[in-house]
Amino acid sequence: MASSIRVAALYRYPVKSMVGERLDSVAFTRLGPVGDRNWAVIDRDRSVIRSAKRWPSLLLFRAQYATPPTEDAYDAAVSPVLITAPDGDACRSDDPRIDAWLSDRLERPASLSRRRPASDRDHYRLPGARSAAAIAEELNLQAGEVLPDFGAADDPGIAELQAYATPPGSYVDAFPIHVLTQTTLDTLAAKSGLDTAVGRFRPNLLLETTDPDAFPEQGWVGRRLRIGDAVIRVQSPTLRCAMPARPQPLLSLAAEPTLTRALVDHCRRYLGVNAIIEQGGAVRVGDRVTVA
Repeated sequence: MASSIRVAALYRYPVKSMVGERLDSVAFTRLGPVGDRNWAVIDRDRSVIRSAKRWPSLLLFRAQYATPPTEDAYDAAVSPVLITAPDGDACRSDDPRIDAWLSDRLERPASLSRRRPASDRDHYRLPGARSAAAIAEELNLQAGEVLPDFGAADDPGIAELQAYATPPGSYVDAFPIHVLTQTTLDTLAAKSGLDTAVGRFRPNLLLETTDPDAFPEQGWVGRRLRIGDAVIRVQSPTLRCAMPARPQPLLSLAAEPTLTRALVDHCRRYLGVNAIIEQGGAVRVGDRVTVA
């Protein structure tokens, strides 16, 4: 009997690296779920986009839309967000105090930025090439691990990230959709004995499947998933950094210091898959998923 697959949960993250929103339905466009990572925090000292890879405290904040987001928005068309700090205090992105409010709570000069068009390449550019030491720190490289050679990747978009913090025109790390199955989370929990709650891994799509494979989505690389009205193409396994091991108190997630080691030992650091959108459309919790 063929395995069945359904959408168990949908997520978007209005501000890069902050806790996001769980949704009942969302439209997919070529840029990803509408409203996903339309905002990012900028390091004012270095004029660079930051994520929780280098600024872990971003995971302590929650972001939600104050008004519904619009498709493929840039600059002033990006809808405002409400950001909640760990102490419960909140500030809107359109409040004149927002940069000072963020800087005070992050304890470093910071500003909040709307997504900008791909033509504004300087906005996305790194101040210098990513060093091996910086990549090792972001990954929390474990004893015996070899640093991945991202420059050798077949995907030109990955190679481009040697010069840019995120793909120009987007605040995602590399791909517009991250897919994960509950089976994979359960497998890692059983093998490691650690907390593998979905919030640690920040997918857009959490799927439930009857596939008996321990990590079923790894078998979908190179294939297409039809979900509701949308079609996505699975491009590659997701290489995990140090972020899943870090605390997210607004999700009641404590630090799991040995989680990175468990990812290396039990799944070679790959958990979930990256995808691109070939056909946009509405996706809803409960939708059936077909693999072709």
